[in-house]
Amino acid sequence: MNIYLYIVLILVSFQISFSQSPGNNGAIAGRVSLEGAVPPVPQLTVHKDVHCCGSTTPSPRLSVGKDNGLKNAVVYLETVAGGKRFDLTDPVLLDQKECHFDPHVIIVPYGGQLVIRNSDDVLHNVRAYHISDGRTVFNIAQPIQGQQTSIRPALFDKPGIYHATCDAGHPWMSAFIVVAKHPYYAITDDNGRFILEDVPPGTYRLKVWHGGVHIKETRTSGNEIIQYIYEEPYVIKEEIDIRSGSVSPVEVMLQLRE
Repeated sequence: MNIYLYIVLILVSFQISFSQSPGNNGAIAGRVSLEGAVPPVPQLTVHKDVHCCGSTTPSPRLSVGKDNGLKNAVVYLETVAGGKRFDLTDPVLLDQKECHFDPHVIIVPYGGQLVIRNSDDVLHNVRAYHISDGRTVFNIAQPIQGQQTSIRPALFDKPGIYHATCDAGHPWMSAFIVVAKHPYYAITDDNGRFILEDVPPGTYRLKVWHGGVHIKETRTSGNEIIQYIYEEPYVIKEEIDIRSGSVSPVEVMLQLRE
């Protein structure tokens, strides 16, 4: 067993021993890793606002930590009946810093509040669309540094994954907004680790989703790139059994396409 997964299991088991009594729910502790050699992160050319964005900028699509741990993979249970409820009281923030979305992947509860902020002294224009059908759900301009915009929850009319881009001359900017229908979602950390806690006992399909790394095509206007078109997302599914008061280990390997 990978040493990082072993440590996670110890920590989660310690927490459960104090927070749960026998016969209650279980947990999933795991890690998503990249299989094989890690490719270099592409450096993308900047054509606009170089004082803020730099002359080149790293692609946000690939972040790999120690022992090939893959950051920013979305891990969730495909179907859950019952269990804990979402807390809808706190808004979720998507920031724009140094011409990148921060964080690259966020989870927003279905019916919850998303707030978008521009921390740069340049114009950003955020457009979000559902990845399944390409339907734009909002398109907002933020010309003022520090400006914040609250997105009406009704605009996300169904759970799923939405892609956000910047249409103000920053085509490398990319974020994924995961509108989750239940709380059993997680985003892998810097070393690919994740935990799903308080899961009702049963058999589930665990799904791992990553937005893709390789650039398939670029669209240009004159000598400037105006859009990057990426490969299809990666999806891995596994069956997993959850038992009362126990921690189920999961280790998922993702192999990039050629």
